[in-house]
Amino acid sequence: MHLLKDKTVYLCGSMNLKKDSGIEWREEITPKLLEYGLTVLDPCKKTVTNACEIGEDKKEFRRLILEEKWNELKERFWPVVRNDLRACDKSDLIIFNYEPEISTVGSVHELVVANYEKKVILLKYDKAQLDKFNPWICVFIKNHHFFSEWSDMFAYLREVDNGKMDTSLWVM
Repeated sequence: MHLLKDKTVYLCGSMNLKKDSGIEWREEITPKLLEYGLTVLDPCKKTVTNACEIGEDKKEFRRLILEEKWNELKERFWPVVRNDLRACDKSDLIIFNYEPEISTVGSVHELVVANYEKKVILLKYDKAQLDKFNPWICVFIKNHHFFSEWSDMFAYLREVDNGKMDTSLWVM
């Protein structure tokens, strides 16, 4: 049936405090998502008014924080925030790679927006971090959209792509 073809997915997850800026897991799953014909919105690959959340820009934002230049930081970072929230707006579904040991202010903001817009949100979690799992996250995720393994999430997406889905959650 190929129901996911020409749909859009946003890759949500920690970037700010990640050593790799959240690039690795996004690069790992993107080729698999592309096999479904999905358009992948990856916040690690964008530039907004010559700024993004990784690389040299990340260092510059950190410098502004350490120098307590709040107005300049807000002015320079706002386009990044706006772009990420717009990516949520444009998406048909969100994949959230939840790592409770890492602060995810931006990701939580994106989840709130996606939930408000009635987007499908698929959550990937690590069983080894269950003792740190924040129960607030659960209110944004439907019961059968929790996945401890990427392979399980892709098996679920394969079913959706073939038309086996809960139509009260998925609008295609």
